Amino acid sequence: MSRLIRLLSILLVFFVLNCAPRAILIERPAPTPTPPPPAKNTGQVIASQNHLTNGKKFYKRVNYGKALQEFNKAIIANPDNWEAHYYAGLCYQKLEHYTESIPEFEICIKFEIPDKLYLSEIRSAFAFSLEKTNDLKEAEMQYNLAYSLNPENNNAYKGMKRVKEKNLKLYKNKKNEKK
Repeated sequence: MSRLIRLLSILLVFFVLNCAPRAILIERPAPTPTPPPPAKNTGQVIASQNHLTNGKKFYKRVNYGKALQEFNKAIIANPDNWEAHYYAGLCYQKLEHYTESIPEFEICIKFEIPDKLYLSEIRSAFAFSLEKTNDLKEAEMQYNLAYSLNPENNNAYKGMKRVKEKNLKLYKNKKNEKK
């Protein structure tokens, strides 16, 4: 009987050891590492910032032609410099080249600018150029967006009023022409 107990205990041990959880390893080839995104040339970024700073100095001195040259150099050095695009748009406005200012403001708006006050100013300036080129519907929309971002933006508020008055005059003129 003791032999039988020994045999059963040995079988039990083998049975328990064989029932232990097992892991199956599947070997996969290592993924090929993706190359890191190309680093920005820091020299170009610094050059862009320097041109931006010089452009702002010319802008404050009311030398819009020279300022525009500096902002364009900043944009060439770093096309992602949204502030250079914004100031270039302002220079075009001061020089009364409203059509040329519109793409500069559109580029600015495409960048995700976290500062709502700054974005409100950009949209307000964009709306002014649209208003001057008689795109009143889009101008009104941009003024409304600018005002919604910053209710204290007086330029946006005054612009909204001007555009509404212009739209009302156009409506009245069309109504009178039909008579």
